[in-house]
Amino acid sequence: MSMASTRSIAASMEAAAIKKETLRRSLEELQSHSSSLASFTLQWKDLEDHFASIESSIQLRLKELESKESSSAAATPPSHPTAPPEAVEHPPRPELKALCLRMEGRALNAYLNENRKDLIALREELLPAIRSAPDPAKLVLDAVRGFYPGKGRLAGMDATEVSANKRTCTLLLEKLRLASPEIGAAVRREAKDLAGDWKGRLTDGVNGTDVSLDVFGFLNLLATFGLVPEFDVNEVFEFLAMISRRKQAVDLCRDLGIADKIPDFINKLVTKGKELDAVRFIFAFELVNKIPPVPLLKAYVKGSKKTSQEVRNKGNNSLQSQNEAIAKELAAVKAVMRIIEDYKLESEYSPEPLKRRVTQLEEEKANKKRKAATNLAHKSKPQQQQQLLSPNKRPRPLNAVPPVTPNTLPVVASTSASALLNPLSQNQTYLGMVDRFPYMGSSVSYGMAGAGYPYDRAGSSSGYQGASLVGGSNLSPQRPYAHLSDSQLTSRLYETSSHYAGYPGSSGHIPAYPSLYP
Repeated sequence: MSMASTRSIAASMEAAAIKKETLRRSLEELQSHSSSLASFTLQWKDLEDHFASIESSIQLRLKELESKESSSAAATPPSHPTAPPEAVEHPPRPELKALCLRMEGRALNAYLNENRKDLIALREELLPAIRSAPDPAKLVLDAVRGFYPGKGRLAGMDATEVSANKRTCTLLLEKLRLASPEIGAAVRREAKDLAGDWKGRLTDGVNGTDVSLDVFGFLNLLATFGLVPEFDVNEVFEFLAMISRRKQAVDLCRDLGIADKIPDFINKLVTKGKELDAVRFIFAFELVNKIPPVPLLKAYVKGSKKTSQEVRNKGNNSLQSQNEAIAKELAAVKAVMRIIEDYKLESEYSPEPLKRRVTQLEEEKANKKRKAATNLAHKSKPQQQQQLLSPNKRPRPLNAVPPVTPNTLPVVASTSASALLNPLSQNQTYLGMVDRFPYMGSSVSYGMAGAGYPYDRAGSSSGYQGASLVGGSNLSPQRPYAHLSDSQLTSRLYETSSHYAGYPGSSGHIPAYPSLYP
């Protein structure tokens, strides 16, 4: 792998910070709905610990690779003279260089924010562009005054844009520190005043979870302008402990000029329960002989078990608190295993007990997940059964009378004539009669429009108004013959027999249908 490739990896790791911030915001949005998810226990701190461990591992291996490449380059002299790769710089694009030459710090900040999609290329051009400025320190100081949103352009930024702007300002401070310009007394005083303002915002509290980004920017301001002597070192340690998880924390600690006080800083990390970060600093500053790392790792594992039990007790041992406790302890044990592997500590701290604990926690986690799924299924089963037993449309009451349609006609069980006149008053079963009596399905009156016929189709006031014998849309019997006896009504009905003479196949008599006409 070439030196250019290693630089590309380093730049990609720095660009990943923007993506990590987007992930953090997405997780916070998801957590707002966590009340609907009984098993949702993921916390941003768990993810951040995981990312920090991965970044630390990559950074360590990247440094080993760069060291091997440097040794190989020194052992194999080039066949023709070339400049060392570190001295090669990409010339800045004209618009970027013009902003620096004109000392337009605020405009430089805005330009970088607007073009942050091209951030990897801009990183390689920014250092020579800053060096081209008449007063690089003044240029960068003016640019980072917009670190906190205020009036004007920054007022309309959303949370993502604000975070990106803070990273841009921090990047400018880092590049200025690499440029190592001469910083005048007046500029240093302005930087001190700005640092006091930033510190006041930190001690007053920072909204949201961007506090580490704010602290990181503040410490970079101190390191770039040499302002550490202006502040209490214990206070600086407090701020430094807040961002100790960041991969740049070790280098920033060196730039702050407090390397000789690192043992005190490591003790502060231990008291804050940040033993893993303390181990990183122990190896970075070669303090293994003075501060053994293995006892710190074992203390961290023990503390993770205690924290896990506290989570269970606080949540009354609910299923959600149990899941959260398992997740926290699992992340802690895995992080310790990665530290053991990265720093080759297997001979001093065997990872086998940790591996068994991981297996145990993962099995417990799987059992909890299955139990939650089973409980959810039991809760939803009665509802599903209710839906099967009670479909969308209402069940018909047992004593309900079905509607009369053109294809249905009441079968008259009674032989009385009054039953013929008021069929709906009988609680009887309805059967389709059109197939058995075709003439009933026709709209032709068949000569039955006589004035004396009770089912008058000609619109007479006697009988069923506007309805056919088979059951039309208006079945409201008027019962004009209610005063007659059954024998009289039967006689009147049989007087209509001559009307059937024109019916095809008839003999002029009423057909003998016993079920209708006894």
